[in-house]
Amino acid sequence: MKLNTRRPGTSTTFIDATSGEDLLQVASDENGLLFMAYHLYDASGSFVAESVGLEHCPDGVTVRCAEGELLLDIPIQSSGYVQYRLYNSGGHLLTSSDGARTMIYPLLRMEGIGRLWAPPAPVASA
Repeated sequence: MKLNTRRPGTSTTFIDATSGEDLLQVASDENGLLFMAYHLYDASGSFVAESVGLEHCPDGVTVRCAEGELLLDIPIQSSGYVQYRLYNSGGHLLTSSDGARTMIYPLLRMEGIGRLWAPPAPVASA
């Protein structure tokens, strides 16, 4: 996904189709400024990192799991490509992109404009 090709006022949300959980959202405001939100798991389904909500990332963001696998790379330059590997909490790979080629697997749902970032529901303690 190339950053500087997004139309102002648009968004794309990557959702785990089995749970309805939002994993990544890329949105641009009416001026074309980009914002990202994410909730990332690794290949074992373990939680790795999340944003506070939709955030502008002028300094870029790189998230790797404990094993060193790249889960998200948002480049500093606006002409760069976002790279990601999105797993759900069950450890299933839903989609991946090296910036040039994207693979989409059956458990991914994508939605466009109109969806607000929904952080995961808190887990009830026993």
